[in-house]
Parts: sequence; C-alpha cells; structure tokens
Amino acid sequence: MKISESIIDFSKLPAESKHTYFQQMWEFDRKIFPNSSIEQVYEYMHDVDAVAIPVVQFFHNNQLVGQNIIRILKLEHNQRPILIFNSRAGFLPEYRRRNMTLNSAIKVAMQYQIRFASMPMWFVTTLTQPKVYTLFASRSVKFYPRQGVAMPEEYVDVLNVFKARQHNVQHRLIRLRNKSDEHIQFFMQHVPDYFDGMGMMCICKLNVGTIFEATMNIAMGRSVE
Repeated sequence: MKISESIIDFSKLPAESKHTYFQQMWEFDRKIFPNSSIEQVYEYMHDVDAVAIPVVQFFHNNQLVGQNIIRILKLEHNQRPILIFNSRAGFLPEYRRRNMTLNSAIKVAMQYQIRFASMPMWFVTTLTQPKVYTLFASRSVKFYPRQGVAMPEEYVDVLNVFKARQHNVQHRLIRLRNKSDEHIQFFMQHVPDYFDGMGMMCICKLNVGTIFEATMNIAMGRSVE
C-alpha cells in the first residue's frame, strides 16, 4: 500500500487560503475526534504563542486517510525561550497499524532541531489511548511518565509551564484489544477512566539523542522498556 504525504505550514498561509485549508482539516478531524468542536480545533490552530504549525497529510489513491497537525509553541522556562511541540494526529481505522504519526513528528522535529539548535525543544501531549502511549513510550527511554522511573525535575518544570496555559483535553472512547503490554498496563493503572476521556500528560525532550534513539528503534522495529 503506497501512502504519499504532503506538508504545509498552516501559520504561513494567506488568510483566504487558511480558511479553505482549515475547513478541509476540520472535515477530516471530526471523523477521528467526533466529540470535538470546531471551536476547539480553531483555538488549537490559531494559538498566539505558535511560531509554526506544520500539517502533514497522508493520501492513498488521492484520498486523505490521515493527518498530523503539529503545533510548535514558543514559551519561556527559567527566563529563556523553549519550543514545545504538540501533535493532533489521526488516521482512518484501516490505516492505523503503522508508525506514520511518529515518523512524521520525528521528521518535523529534526528540521527544527537544525534551525533552532541552541533552543531547548520539548514534545508535550495528553494521550487518551493506551496503544498510542505504548507507541511513544516503547521508542524512547526519555518519554515520561514511565514504569519504575522517576520523572526528572526539569521535565516536571516544563510540564508545569505548559499546564499553566493548557485547555480542555480531547475526549475519545477507545476499546482495548491487548492488555499484555507493560506500557499499556502502566497507562491503565494511572488512567483507569481513560474510556471516559481522561488522559495522561506526557513529555519528551527533543534533542539529537532522543530523536536518533527513536529513529533507530523505529527502523529496527525495536522496543524499549
């Protein structure tokens, strides 16, 4: 199955093009997140702290089958600027057995790592699916929280910076199919009411080491504990 992809920075589009492109994104987004509102998506896409909003869209036979909206925020931590990456991603059900979401996020992170080499970069997201948590936690040992490892204080501080401006968590109902994975067990232990839309806020520092680690683990099909 050949999947093509395109990427565009929503924040750089002219006003008229933004309106048209937003409508296209919203039409697909509500297929994935039926409980979300157009106001929530609009707020996500028009954040005043966003310095870029790369949108990666995936196509099969010219049909849009997935998208990853990556919002890059410029905030302050310890009186210095940092970049925080958020991701709002989803695929049609028949296209979800791949690593395309993570792959696209890594590509974007690598580009910005080169452009802003001196600025600390972080990935912060609220996950409401055990399988998605497992996808991220199994690719990098620096993805927190995780089983049996205390979160470093620096990570906690950055989470607090982000939480100070965090709004509503996206609600999704997920049916769990495989409960044997230790990452899934960890998620269920800490978010037992995930099926009611509750989520776990997660964080990973984006630097050369973590990006390389995740890239190699994906390429080799390797998981970490």
